[in-house]
Amino acid sequence: MNRRKFIEYSIKTIALASVPIINFFPKVNISEDEKKLPWSSNTFKFPLENFKLQSGETLNNAFLLVNVNGELNQSKSNAIIFATCFAGSHKFNQMAYGINRALNPLKYCIITPNLFCSGYSSSPSNTSPLQDGPRFPSVTYYDNINAQDKLISEYFGITNPLMYLGFSMGAQQAFHWGALHGEKTGGIIPLCGTAKTTTQNWITLEGCKLALQSDVNYNNGDYSSPPKKGLKAFSRNYTSTLFDKEGYEEGLHLNLFDGFEDTESYLNFMDSFFGSIDANDLLGMLNTWQMGDIGKHKKFNNNTKKALANINCPALVMPSSTDLSFPARNNIPEVKGMPNAELKVIKTKHGHLAGGMSTTLTSQEDVAFIDKNIREFLKKIT
Repeated sequence: MNRRKFIEYSIKTIALASVPIINFFPKVNISEDEKKLPWSSNTFKFPLENFKLQSGETLNNAFLLVNVNGELNQSKSNAIIFATCFAGSHKFNQMAYGINRALNPLKYCIITPNLFCSGYSSSPSNTSPLQDGPRFPSVTYYDNINAQDKLISEYFGITNPLMYLGFSMGAQQAFHWGALHGEKTGGIIPLCGTAKTTTQNWITLEGCKLALQSDVNYNNGDYSSPPKKGLKAFSRNYTSTLFDKEGYEEGLHLNLFDGFEDTESYLNFMDSFFGSIDANDLLGMLNTWQMGDIGKHKKFNNNTKKALANINCPALVMPSSTDLSFPARNNIPEVKGMPNAELKVIKTKHGHLAGGMSTTLTSQEDVAFIDKNIREFLKKIT
């Protein structure tokens, strides 16, 4: 299962979500007419030119790949920024849209800037020599936020976005956005993510990284063909974190997408997915994740509590009760440190993927719970 096949599942889910009666089951065959979405959608490159990073380095000829679903209203008050997750893209996010969903592109203009190193925006795999591959500069969450703010203000002319949300690494971006731009934003919703990457999470990711790099064909990032053994080792390490012990033992992983016959077919699916992503791109995203900390900005002097206190806009923090990467308990002190935040735990057996907002990834109950709370939050901030 590669990225292309994964995208086919995503498109099928989008089409199903767009019809008046939502049906998320991906086994249903859909005609070409049904795949036509009832809202406008376009994707484009936003040039950042020579973009200065937090490190002081300059990312040459930088760009964001941006996807927009829906249209801005005249007052530009219906803009929602929806950040992307680890190994995801705007196509993954589109599984959360629908005319009967909280994220309805007929009502809102949903703007998705793809993460640096995702393979869509500027990444090791698509950057010219001198900054290609392992020579690609280290990129932080705040680098992404600065690029996104430039997009929102300069291209769209939006001064006060209605909401910023994201899942996983997208959730961490939401915290970072809120710390810098909370005063001009209606609200933020981090789904299954923390404001600071914990030491335990960092170590888990370090294991994934070293597993990939241990492949002799990785060659310090200057590989001539994909380091397949390293990518498979990365996949097996990372996949172990998606469900907890009970989730895997109950076989919930076998229900993802079209379903799997057994655990081995599930693992092969994940191996193929991660094997289709450029190794340096994976490690670039992982590096951003490992460095995640909203306090790491000159405005906050490495003080995470100070940065949390600066998230003045309303915030709805929604962790999964069974997430191994971002346990719900880690959000409790973060929410306490934010002036106007509420914690709503997704009580689920579906681990980290509960925040994916699609029944190809989690239960209908989880999707309904998240949608209900997003709707209520939007009413509160509109």
